[in-house]
Amino acid sequence: MFSSSHSTHVLSASSALQTSPRRQPLSTWRLSLLLCFLSSCHRLPATSHLFGHSSHLHSHLHFRKKRKKNVAIDTRTNISSMKQEVIEDSSSTASTIQEQAYNFPATNRDNNPTATSPSPLNNNNSTKTDAEADSLRNPGAATPVVVHQGYWKQRFMIRPHFQGDPRVELSRFRKAVILSIISQAGCLGGFSSTIYFPSLVQIEQDLNTSTTAINASVSLFILFMGISPLVSSTLSDYFKIRRVLYIGSTLIFALASLGGGFSTSVATLTIARIFQAVGSGGASILGAGTVADIYPPEEQGTSMGLMFLGQFLGPVLGPPIGGVLAEAFGWQATFFFMAIVSALVIVELFFLLPETYREDPKDALEQLESKGEASEIVEPAKKKRFNPFQSVLLLRHTVVLLASIETGMIFALMFSIETLIPLLFKKFYGLSETQVGLTYLGAGAGSVLGSVLGGKMSDLSLMRAQRKNGGDLVLEDRLSVNMWIAGFAIVPLGALLFGWGAQEHLSIAVPIVGFGLYNFGMAQVMAAGSAYLVNAIPGQGSSATAAANFMRMVLACIFSLIAQIIVDHIGYGYYGVLQAALNILCMALFYLVKLKGASMRATAARKELALSQ
Repeated sequence: MFSSSHSTHVLSASSALQTSPRRQPLSTWRLSLLLCFLSSCHRLPATSHLFGHSSHLHSHLHFRKKRKKNVAIDTRTNISSMKQEVIEDSSSTASTIQEQAYNFPATNRDNNPTATSPSPLNNNNSTKTDAEADSLRNPGAATPVVVHQGYWKQRFMIRPHFQGDPRVELSRFRKAVILSIISQAGCLGGFSSTIYFPSLVQIEQDLNTSTTAINASVSLFILFMGISPLVSSTLSDYFKIRRVLYIGSTLIFALASLGGGFSTSVATLTIARIFQAVGSGGASILGAGTVADIYPPEEQGTSMGLMFLGQFLGPVLGPPIGGVLAEAFGWQATFFFMAIVSALVIVELFFLLPETYREDPKDALEQLESKGEASEIVEPAKKKRFNPFQSVLLLRHTVVLLASIETGMIFALMFSIETLIPLLFKKFYGLSETQVGLTYLGAGAGSVLGSVLGGKMSDLSLMRAQRKNGGDLVLEDRLSVNMWIAGFAIVPLGALLFGWGAQEHLSIAVPIVGFGLYNFGMAQVMAAGSAYLVNAIPGQGSSATAAANFMRMVLACIFSLIAQIIVDHIGYGYYGVLQAALNILCMALFYLVKLKGASMRATAARKELALSQ
């Protein structure tokens, strides 16, 4: 950091010149070298004008060479005065920088900053150049000072020091790496939820237990997948951390996977599954908050779709991999495989994931103000005490509840189909465990296409409406036309194809295609709905997402328990009709958010602000 030593160096140089026994003026190249050294060492915008003194001195000394004797005294006088100016400028600059070092803002509150402080995480030189240029344009503005910490020190810190706005400071490549890592971490939950579906019969026989007990391990896993994110999201928002929670959650998952592999009873297996849910649930819910940290609103739809791509692929890739492993090495191999995968994810999280937490709800508040709904809201709600179940209380807000009902119902019905597939395809189509696992790939293809398309279309819809509104960002514009088509038409069609294809024992391609269509539509609804929800409550993106996840997992737990019972009573066909009707009803409720979402969000923000005071 620039300090008073700058002035000391100049004073020392000045004294040396004045006490020189030869009493000759400083030569041109020596003084130029001194000034260049001072400027280049400290790289201060305020010292750039010193080169003007150097050029001025050069011209004087050049003129002195032509008129050596007549202007010698004047030249020495000019040199002395310019040295004094250098001393004064250096002292002033040092004082200014020191003052800025103790009075810089904690975060960059500009919604679209043109200059940001450099960060240990920033490898983008263009950002630093912009910051220096802005400092030259606004010399009176405070320049944030960043403490550059050692790499290993950052790796082991609970809250690594981060200054500025990661949406601007992080390069696109760095953001892509972060998105890839959190997608892998989020994939673990869905992956482990279905990887042992093909081996359920094998587990039942090996542990000498009942089908009900095995199904209980499946349902409890889903239930705790909904409960654990409530705690992790509250920890994230309360302590303003994400990275350490990713690592801790994934470590719990890895240890629980090892425990599941060594289980010798259904009780120990169920306990291991519960801790797997606790670990994977925490990592999966933090992803939405991280996306909001590093991407601006107009890019969050695409990014959210890519993040959910990992979470959607997990349940789809689990059965085929689990079927192969169980048939070749036994059901225990599925747990050991999950332990190895989670260990690799931990390594990536430790070495490649920075702390990205950004407490900047200004974007959401400005969206409310653009609709004239939040003129009196001047700051976000702040929790004064730690409550691990604070997140679920956000369901009292209508906007969060309606969005959570639709995203929860569409996921729960999809998961119920996943639990029906193993018995259906074994009993009616005579498939082996490996073949049953491969039938999930159609749903995987639908999820991939739906996530990419849904996220991209959501962003395009938001940006198109923003241009139409003269630059005003209205969050409800993210709920694009394709999402409504997917929810009202594609998802019900997929449910009907799966149900009646299975009921009438048609070609196996019919239920597979139907399930693929269902996932294609679901992914579009989930991508847009989650991107909307993470910004719905100012300053509580992770908590709102956790509340929706809780609703989603509770519904999935319920439907996974009762799906087979319903099918036994009314058949696959009418269960498909029930699924289609429930999806249409919940989408109609979600459409109220499209119509009245801005006023709902403003009301929720006022209530949260009142509770914080």
